[in-house]
Amino acid sequence: MFKTGVIRPLNAHHFLRGDFGPESEPHTHPYEIEWIRTAHELDENGFSTDIAAMEHTLESVLGEIDNKLLNDLPFFQSRQTSLENLACYLAERLDEALPQPGSANEIKIWESKTAWASYDW
Repeated sequence: MFKTGVIRPLNAHHFLRGDFGPESEPHTHPYEIEWIRTAHELDENGFSTDIAAMEHTLESVLGEIDNKLLNDLPFFQSRQTSLENLACYLAERLDEALPQPGSANEIKIWESKTAWASYDW
């Protein structure tokens, strides 16, 4: 099995609905977004995926939401802007932008050097 990954920063503005203290007020997190793609075989050129396409796609998808209030996005109108839901949102957008049938994907959102949440699809 082969894994290929790319990492990009994201400044996410959001607030949590409910009584979460300071997290209930609009604030910003400087996240690191890691996208990992897994394939069982290599193509005729010896690659499991096009890493340049992954870099471009991740940069493009993150550019759509960087420095914007996540709560304003339609996806989050009925969902909490948690790390887990943000991972689902990113998975959906990345899969639309760069599908690769037969591969598995993981999106990992690093909130700090020691804390993260991920989603596999």
